[in-house]
Amino acid sequence: MSEGAADNKSAGVGSILSAARQRQGLSVADVARQLKLRVRQIEALEADDYKSLPRITFVRGFIRNYAKLLQIDAEPLLKPTEHLLPTPQVPEAGPGVAEIPSVSNKNNLWRSYAAFALFASLGVMFLVYEWYREQSVPRTKPVSAAVKPQKSKTPVAQFTPRPASPANPANTVSPANQASTSGPVVPGDTPLPEQTGEARPVAQKIRSSEIRLEFDDESWVGITDKNGRTIFAQLNPAGSTQTVRGYPPFLLVAGNAAGVRLFYNDKPVDLQPYTKVDVARITLE
Repeated sequence: MSEGAADNKSAGVGSILSAARQRQGLSVADVARQLKLRVRQIEALEADDYKSLPRITFVRGFIRNYAKLLQIDAEPLLKPTEHLLPTPQVPEAGPGVAEIPSVSNKNNLWRSYAAFALFASLGVMFLVYEWYREQSVPRTKPVSAAVKPQKSKTPVAQFTPRPASPANPANTVSPANQASTSGPVVPGDTPLPEQTGEARPVAQKIRSSEIRLEFDDESWVGITDKNGRTIFAQLNPAGSTQTVRGYPPFLLVAGNAAGVRLFYNDKPVDLQPYTKVDVARITLE
């Protein structure tokens, strides 16, 4: 069959998809984002330009997913592309060589999907494992260092009353004077707040901090505060923004960290140095 005849049979598939898309008010960029394809690939599908796309088996998968997105029947759109499928060729068996069975392209496609699903599942399991492993580690609460009063190293002078003599009656010590002066006298000591009636300084309250997350790609993020309490944990779509407030220090774990932009108290924080196997784990003080 000539190439021109093949193009005539497949003509109209792209125009049907384009018309259905326009009726639903979707742009080419909207479709490309939802199908995880490039804009030029969607434009090639609507123009029936299959030469600009990968193998025909993938093109049929693109058409099927496109029709499913637009909620139209995919079978009438796939029939004009059946003649584009390559005819499986069985190599001639030479002397002493066993015949090699051909492998269906459809089976290869399903194997590719299965391998992709397996790796995606492993990635999610690894992320969940890291998150719960971090939660199981006991966290110590920050202890504020109390200022202890230092004992004075200055030698203490003890007052010892002397007996009164007739020649110097001023040396006579009354019981009231003896009670007030018999205690230790420390030169240079300042009175304590309790003795002067002054109020002790009150420790400042810890202020809350703000975490802002901007997602360029879909990502799961979990955050715990200084008490180990989970204050944020969810899957965030691409293009969304989340703001979380709490008391530091925070532990932040982010999957698909390359698609997350982090701002701590309005200051950008680079997650790349804290990223391992596409998962970032960072402590914000």
